[in-house]
Amino acid sequence: MPVLNTTSTADISFMLLIFFLVTTSMDIDKGLSRQLPPLDDEKEEQVIDMDKSNMIRLAISADNQLSINDSVVTLQQVRQQVMDFVEHCPDRKQHVVSVEVAREANYNTYFNMQNEIVAAYRQLRERRAQKMFGRSFAQCSEEQRDSLRALYPQRIAETYPKGGEE
Repeated sequence: MPVLNTTSTADISFMLLIFFLVTTSMDIDKGLSRQLPPLDDEKEEQVIDMDKSNMIRLAISADNQLSINDSVVTLQQVRQQVMDFVEHCPDRKQHVVSVEVAREANYNTYFNMQNEIVAAYRQLRERRAQKMFGRSFAQCSEEQRDSLRALYPQRIAETYPKGGEE
């Protein structure tokens, strides 16, 4: 009775497995770098009176439409408008970027909007570092970077609509 020689089948399978593991690209999860407030034992809500001129309101609707202060904008306009607001805010250290996101909004839209907000702060700090210290933000000393962060603090407040809570 003829027999099929299968001694090298395991070796070939193992080599194919290694080949596919080495050549396959793995997707890296994207995330946002944020420092969360410390966990308090008691939830205490603070109500703060704010001057409207110190606040810009960004919103993402359920159909992924971006708006700033109730006027529709594109993703490309977000960075420049946030930069203009922070730069020309009457009290720069007390400004707030308020973000309101509908629960049905797409995560990619939210992520891209957050990325544009952070890029706006990065660009403002970079520009000021060039003016004040004659070098890029990355080349500044830690003290210089801290002074730039104090000059342009990232003040982002996120709210979610009350409807549809679980």
